[in-house]
Amino acid sequence: MIGTSSYKNWQSDKYRTYSISGNRGKDANYQGKCYPELAPKLSFWKIWHDNIGKVSEEENSRYYVQEYWNQVLSRLDPEEVYIELDNSILLCYEPNTEFCHRHIVAAWFEILLGVKVKEVKSKDYQIEEIDRPEYIKQYLEDAMRLNRNMREFKSLRALYLFEKGESLEAKADELEEKTGKCYDNYRQAACFLRGDADMAEDEYRELENQRILIKTKK
Repeated sequence: MIGTSSYKNWQSDKYRTYSISGNRGKDANYQGKCYPELAPKLSFWKIWHDNIGKVSEEENSRYYVQEYWNQVLSRLDPEEVYIELDNSILLCYEPNTEFCHRHIVAAWFEILLGVKVKEVKSKDYQIEEIDRPEYIKQYLEDAMRLNRNMREFKSLRALYLFEKGESLEAKADELEEKTGKCYDNYRQAACFLRGDADMAEDEYRELENQRILIKTKK
């Protein structure tokens, strides 16, 4: 389980915490662990911050999400990051319901891994789940699809699983050429990933059909 919160609204030792802020929580006097790999880059953060009030909130937020995807998330493997940070709360500065990159991280996990990441606040052991801004997930999906070869998939999770399978196949080819040994375990794992990709695609298309039916009935 991974959750997200703000420094101010997480006052509990029930879970370990990681700062994912650029300055590692210095302004909140945070003394815990940090995960700088998820911190935003100062270059695009400054442009976003300088544009507040100069362009529409949607345009500015979409810019931030796009650059955070391009410069940070696209270079990481969500499964590896999730395993490393499991059973923790990821912290940043903004209040629970405001735009923040921790909401983008949560959406990233949810889109590609199919897990639920809750926005929470806590005092001692009383934990309350808070609704996070819904539009951020859509902005991230749009950013991830931009100029992307979807390989005829509609589901980003399906594409992620398929491409992981491809990487394993390529790794098997490389190792077999170097060592002359068989790496059937890699190929079997790749086969399973392709099967998972097909299932993820079927689930996505079924959900899309259900949404269309609901809209038509309205």
